[in-house]
Amino acid sequence: MMEKSDEIFEVNLDGQFMGRSLTVKPEQTTDGVPIYHCYLDGTSISQLRLETSGEWTQVWGDLPEHTVQRIGEVIAANAG
Repeated sequence: MMEKSDEIFEVNLDGQFMGRSLTVKPEQTTDGVPIYHCYLDGTSISQLRLETSGEWTQVWGDLPEHTVQRIGEVIAANAG
């Protein structure tokens, strides 16, 4: 269970976003599974969610699947 769901944090990734920080803002949902809003330079680029299967899915946005999984790993490390 992720306790720090109300905290905003920065994510730094290699590849597509090299040298740029993504800002991740968790949002609680009615079903208890947070959605993570991802911003680049203040613009929303994606919304991610950790499914009960343990797989990260993109609720909104058009990031490549491997990028979604990588951001998800970093979110899990920061939020855990």
